[in-house]
Amino acid sequence: MSQFPARKTSVLIASTLKPVRDVRAFEKLAHSLGETNTYELNIIGFSPKKPKSEPGIRFFSSMSRYDSGLDRILAQARFVKCLLQVRPKVLICCTYELLPIASFFKPLIGYKLVYDVQENYRANLDLNENLTPWRKQNAARLIRTAEAVSGIDLFLLAEKSYVTEMPEKRPFLILENKFEGETRPAKALQFHGKNRFRFCITGTITPSFGTWDAVCWFTEVLKCYPESQLEIIGHCPLESFWVKLTQVAKAIPQLVLKIDRKPTPHEELMHALSAANFALLPYRNLSAISDKMPTKLYECAALGVPVLISRNPTWEAFLSEFSGGYPIDFSDPTKANVDFRKALDQTFFVSTPLESVLWKSEKPHFQQAIQDLLA
Repeated sequence: MSQFPARKTSVLIASTLKPVRDVRAFEKLAHSLGETNTYELNIIGFSPKKPKSEPGIRFFSSMSRYDSGLDRILAQARFVKCLLQVRPKVLICCTYELLPIASFFKPLIGYKLVYDVQENYRANLDLNENLTPWRKQNAARLIRTAEAVSGIDLFLLAEKSYVTEMPEKRPFLILENKFEGETRPAKALQFHGKNRFRFCITGTITPSFGTWDAVCWFTEVLKCYPESQLEIIGHCPLESFWVKLTQVAKAIPQLVLKIDRKPTPHEELMHALSAANFALLPYRNLSAISDKMPTKLYECAALGVPVLISRNPTWEAFLSEFSGGYPIDFSDPTKANVDFRKALDQTFFVSTPLESVLWKSEKPHFQQAIQDLLA
């Protein structure tokens, strides 16, 4: 037996705009590999301050100013510097814009290249109402070119629907954004006789995700339940929408805003979600959204928080297994109180959600996939 311990395999997980402690890159991908005690882990991502490393994981900053175009360009140079410093055996890119550099340096450094496909970025362009057709075409061309680079050894698909939406991405492993943690034991919930409720919307705050529809719905609910509260917390990327919500909140004291132009720490989102009587998922029925499984569905299932969600057969079937929510027509606020009273007649969480809603059901497949790449 050798008296020297085997050197761990270097892995770099890279993004530009995602925080260095992003829930998927850090809490799921990095921690899953760290559990095997065979990898030296490195993460480069957004950080307003110089990130402090922790045992087993080194952090590097790609950007420190979220809305800075110059900083975003410089992020490419910082990524190259990080690549040359770390010289990974496995590189996991969590954004398309790093793929051209990753492909170029692959034969020089000799790593396996993994692309973590977290979004259908081209389809998502249709969700941005501020983009002109010309800018959408240019952005789509840029994304298509970046994602078509050679040398990608494995695609991690965050949604099952990506298999058909992006058939060119082969070989692939479906790795859904399930909840990192444990499910709370089932505790049947009823709201009979209650007249004040705490609603919340967490995550990305945009019109396409139905946030404005939910605000209009909530103002109608206040007519019957005036002591209720809606907390909206998360990343609001569109400045015009941030201004609109801020102005409306001044006239509605029951509307509590905790929105920012940069990403909100995940633990703050989970705290707001856990404190709510109902989570609102008012997504519009758009092709870029309707086939997806929102991460918040898994989070609410695990935390035992009932969901009021836009009608969608897939989402309703998921929630029906444990009575985790009720469908609402957020697009028609005139029906708000009728729909909400029907929801209040339900008994939620009559059983504990299965472990299939948890990240640990995905983790072994990811660990094995990385091991197989290096074999």
